[in-house]
Order: sequence, then structure tokens, then C-alpha cells
Amino acid sequence: MREFISDLISDDVVENFNVPDFEQEYAIKYPHEKMHIQFLNSAQSSIEYLQLIGRFIDHDPNEPDPKYIMNRWNEFSEVLINFLTTPRKIGDIFTGKMKSQYLGGKDVAAQSFSSMSKLSLTYDQGKVHIAVGFVDLDLLLQAEITQNMNFIEQPNKFIGYEGSVYAVAKTNVIKEMMVKKVPIRSIIEVWFSSVWTMETLKYFEKAVKSVLQFGDAPNDGPPNPTKKELHPKVRSLISHWNKSIRSPKSHQEAHKLWTKTFISEDNVFFIVANLVEPRDRVQVARHILTGEFPLMDDQPPKNLIASITMFNCNNGILPHSSNEFMLQMMPMDTILSKNQRKEISFLNAIYNFLENAIIKVCNWLSPLEGQAGKIEIYLHFQPVTNDNSALLASIRQLDPWIMSWSNICDYFYVHDFHKMLRACSGNDTIHIMTSIDWFKEVFGAHIMEYDGRVRHGMLIDAQKKISMAEKVVDPSGYFQYTNVISHPYNIGDISAMMMVKENWQNYFFKDQDLNIGDFSFIPYAHTHKTHTLLNICYTYNKKD
Repeated sequence: MREFISDLISDDVVENFNVPDFEQEYAIKYPHEKMHIQFLNSAQSSIEYLQLIGRFIDHDPNEPDPKYIMNRWNEFSEVLINFLTTPRKIGDIFTGKMKSQYLGGKDVAAQSFSSMSKLSLTYDQGKVHIAVGFVDLDLLLQAEITQNMNFIEQPNKFIGYEGSVYAVAKTNVIKEMMVKKVPIRSIIEVWFSSVWTMETLKYFEKAVKSVLQFGDAPNDGPPNPTKKELHPKVRSLISHWNKSIRSPKSHQEAHKLWTKTFISEDNVFFIVANLVEPRDRVQVARHILTGEFPLMDDQPPKNLIASITMFNCNNGILPHSSNEFMLQMMPMDTILSKNQRKEISFLNAIYNFLENAIIKVCNWLSPLEGQAGKIEIYLHFQPVTNDNSALLASIRQLDPWIMSWSNICDYFYVHDFHKMLRACSGNDTIHIMTSIDWFKEVFGAHIMEYDGRVRHGMLIDAQKKISMAEKVVDPSGYFQYTNVISHPYNIGDISAMMMVKENWQNYFFKDQDLNIGDFSFIPYAHTHKTHTLLNICYTYNKKD
């Protein structure tokens, strides 16, 4: 599309489109950071250029663009081309979709933290929650534990299974830091930041040594679900971290390694452009460019080091080898609604949310004297697949009340996914998940698949939907909502996906005997990596 627009206009037509001059704002605060300033200049120019696409949204390129098709469908196969070149109607399902391999080379690009906001869950005391593909402990940040009439006088059990060695290793260390109630800032740094303080390194080392005291999990079978065990691969990585503590990389090296994984055209800079306060634009730009959280401007350089977990791994494990930003996982509806833009900066609002949420989890794990613990957390390296029948049976025996599946449904064909979930379901297990890629299986989930004459109307309709979210999600106006600065596709697809959600829902649940509890879009937030996230919640009916 960019090349198409270039054929229609000349460069001197490009105008500002009300994009704030965040490059200049950053330069005033950090005048000596020439490379960062140049990077932001390129990002700002890219955003300004992309706004032009909206003017030509009703035009179609003369020939199909392979790059566009690849971005839209995440493949460029003969089966897909046949699907697209035969007569189509809005809502048709692309059943020949090639699924990405679940767990295939997962630790080559291991996630440092979750990439999407999760549901706010309420746990009945004493129940079991199985978290498959947990990545980190973000599910607990908004969770509450309540006592209903059927509660059990014992702690909840949060049992996680992950196919990523890195996620299991790092989250076990973070959990141990929570158990020991180390300073919250240090927990936040290990969880999210590319740069740590020396104080954090000290607490990290103690937690690592404690985790290495866990027992040994089987190398070729399911672990004991309620026992602190480490798979040999997990132990190897944590042992490597223990050795790396003696010679950490510098914080300058952390900055260089961090910025290698994204480009100035990355969508994350739309977050900066849509923030209202110059203060917030500068701080968020700084966070994006350095990976620091919280920002380390108040720390002397000699007190800073590169994150051990992010930049010191072994056995080919490469966290942060692709772009990732912790802003994408933050529940903006919770954070922004409880803060005032004029009083608290955007990053401080996020920090305060994390601080309060982590204190809550720390108290669940290590309650005050005389109080009972509310939760036990066990995290295991173990793939949950249809081939792992022993593990599925082990999970079923736990009679889980809730099973969370992250976005694992995106990696399975529908029939295989339901088969796996039924095999590990208890009596009344509630399954919750978020699909990121559902729109890549249905024609009509993208604005450019509609007649050019209706696309401008779809953009206007989508913008109205976004504007309606402001009063509920962001009452003090951290972000702008009336003239959102984004790729027009990102906005237009909000209208498009509304048209076809039910088609995909019918496809996903076809021939399944179940009760649907929720099937809804995650509320719009500027920080989301994609605005097509679909929350799914249901239970299977018992078979006689």
C-alpha cells in the first residue's frame, strides 16, 4: 500500500496530520542522545506518512501485493491464493489455514513477559487453576480470591505448564522473590526491565539460589503438579544465571541489545503519538528506546547493570530476540480509570498498579503471622498437547475449576484443540483463552476486503466506537480518542471484525456440546499490540 500511495502523491504533499513533535520534546530532555533522536525522527515521519493511507482507503492496487497478503494472513500459500481468487463473501472461513507449530523453537524468541492484557478473574477459595502457556504471573495481578458458600478451607493452587524453559525459569525466580517479600521495585525490574539496579541483582541472586534447591522433575514424564520441581533444562538455565551474576553486562550494552529488535516503523510509536501530555510522550519514548522500567534517570550509572534474565541465557535461549513491550500487557481500563492525568504520569500510573498488585500476591504467598496462605504456585516445564496423554490425565485428576490457555487456541486446528481440552477437563472446568489470530481465518476481518465505496464509512464508524471508550476507560484523558493517530487499517479493522465475529464463533464451536460464557472483544486500548483480541470463555457439558 505504501508503494501504491507513492505513485499517487509526491513527498511534498505529506503534512503533519496533528502528530505531536515527540522527537523535539525528547531532544530537549535528552539533548546528547543523537541516535535516539534520529530514531524518533524516523518514527515520527513514518507515522505522518501512514496517515495518508486513510485518504486512499477506497482505492485498490492494480495487482495483489504478496507482502500485504503475507501481513494480512501470515502466509502466502497456494491454498490461500486459491481461496482468495475464488468468489468470496464476507464471513467465509479459510479452513486451509497453516497453523504455526506450537512450541516450535519457542525459546529461540522467548517472551520476557506476556504480550496481551488478561481477564480479571475471581477465584473461589480452595480451587485449582491450571494455567497453560502462562508466560508469567500476569493472570494474578487483577485476580481476587473470595469465599463463597462452597469454599474450601485451604489455599488455592495455581499450577502452570509451559513449553518455554525461559518462562518457567524466570517466573519461578520472580515467584520466589515474592515469597521472600523483597522490595517491590526489584520484582518489577526483574519482571519487566532491561536494566537493573545493583540492589535488584542482590535480591535476584538470593532467589536464584533458593529456587535451585527445588527437587528434580522427571526428564521424560509429567511432573508432580503440586511439588516444587525443576526440569533439567530449567535448572540448567537458572544455574547459568547464577554464574552470570558475577559478570553482568553494562546498562549501555543492555540499551544496544534492546533496540536491535525493533524499527522506527514499529506500531508501538503510535502509543507515544496519542498521549496528551508532553511529559508522558517523553517518558514513554524513553521506555520504548531503552527498555527501562521504571526509568533509571534517578540512578547513578555505576549502580546499573543489564538484566541477567534478558541478556544472559544459555543453550540457544534468546529472550527479547523480537520486539516486545510491557505496555501491551497492561490492563488500561483498570489503570487509567483510577488515575488523574494532571496528577500522575502515565508510567507512574502503571508502576503504582503493579506495585499494589504485586504486594497483594506477595501477601497471598507469605501472609502475616497468624494468617493462612491464600495461594500456592507451582510452575512446570511441560508441553500440553494431545500427544502428552499422561499429562492430560494428570490435569484431569486435579479437577481444575479454571483452565487458562493464553492464546494457544491459535496454534491448533479447532477439532484438535477441543479434543485436548475435553481430555483434561474436570467436572465443571471453565476454560478461558484469548485468540489473537482468529481474524486470519475469516474473510472480511480486514477493511480492504470490503467494497471501496463503504470503507470511509467503516473508518468513521470505528472512530466513533473508539471515542465512546474514553469516558469509561480513560476519564481524565491520558490519550486522545477523537482523532486517533494510527494506521487506518488498525482503526478500520475494528468495524470489519464486528461484521465477522459471529461467523468465526460458529466455526470455532461447531458440533461442540458446551455452554458459552463469554465471547467478546477486549476493550480498545492504545497500548494493545493488536485491536482484534477476542476473549473466549466456556464449559463443556458433561457426557453421560
